Amino acid sequence: MHSAFLAQVIGWYLFLMGLAFLMNQAHFKKIWHDTLTNPALTTLWGAVSMIFGLIVVISHRVWVSDWPVVVTLMGWFLLLNGAARIFLPEHVAKFYKSLHSKLGFGLLCWFWLLVGLYLIWMGHSHACC
Repeated sequence: MHSAFLAQVIGWYLFLMGLAFLMNQAHFKKIWHDTLTNPALTTLWGAVSMIFGLIVVISHRVWVSDWPVVVTLMGWFLLLNGAARIFLPEHVAKFYKSLHSKLGFGLLCWFWLLVGLYLIWMGHSHACC
């Protein structure tokens, strides 16, 4: 049940943010750029990401070959992403700029949207009561 709850929360967040990013790409590209070039915003988002990552990693240590591992992996992604933004901000900025230029912003948005849908589906189909 804990996995289902976290899957729904993370899934809805990813789905809604992915949808918003797709619908307002120019706006969010600017925000993304501003975040990566502003040390205060990079640190703030790093801290927020680390907090949510720690919450998931500490409360959800599920390493199985089934859907709940996606929740665990999302927690580790958030934790490592947050730590990298705080400890290696220049490297993170270069990495994300490279990622955007190679994959494109829209493709990344679709990826998060689809991961979100998957987590929503799995969370709802495995929730009890």
